[in-house]
Amino acid sequence: MMRRTANFAALALLAMLGGCVTPQSVEPLGVTLQNVRILKSEGLSQNIAVDLLVSNPNDFDIPLTGLKFDMKINGRDFAQGLSNETVTVPRLGRAVVPVQVTVSVLAVMRQIQAVQRSGGVEYEVAGTAFLNHVLLPSVDFQKAGKLDLHIQGRQRGFKVM
Repeated sequence: MMRRTANFAALALLAMLGGCVTPQSVEPLGVTLQNVRILKSEGLSQNIAVDLLVSNPNDFDIPLTGLKFDMKINGRDFAQGLSNETVTVPRLGRAVVPVQVTVSVLAVMRQIQAVQRSGGVEYEVAGTAFLNHVLLPSVDFQKAGKLDLHIQGRQRGFKVM
């Protein structure tokens, strides 16, 4: 009797999982650097707000429970970001994930000078998005592009080109 109940439970679980999303049926998320804002500096550290735009090409919502990433500028390591922010990326939609990172003031100054000389810098963001899904606990992402410096009043930031 106990064995039949266990077999029935296993079959019911398999039937329910048949309609679930599998890793093979998930299109990769698009992650783009949307905005970088220089915030308050503290000693030799510079706080920077990084907004990542996460695009979901799938026909179902994706609940993000966090993410981690590395950012390179001009081929050099620049910042590492961590976020435990819970964000649901709607089906066929986008959501912004804000992350605050801390980098060396000297690294920021080098990159600002590079932008002023060249009018833009190459960037790369690569990392992992953590999902609230049993069969798909995380998805890796990587995006490269170009940044352009703009100054609006007293706020300094980078605008994605």
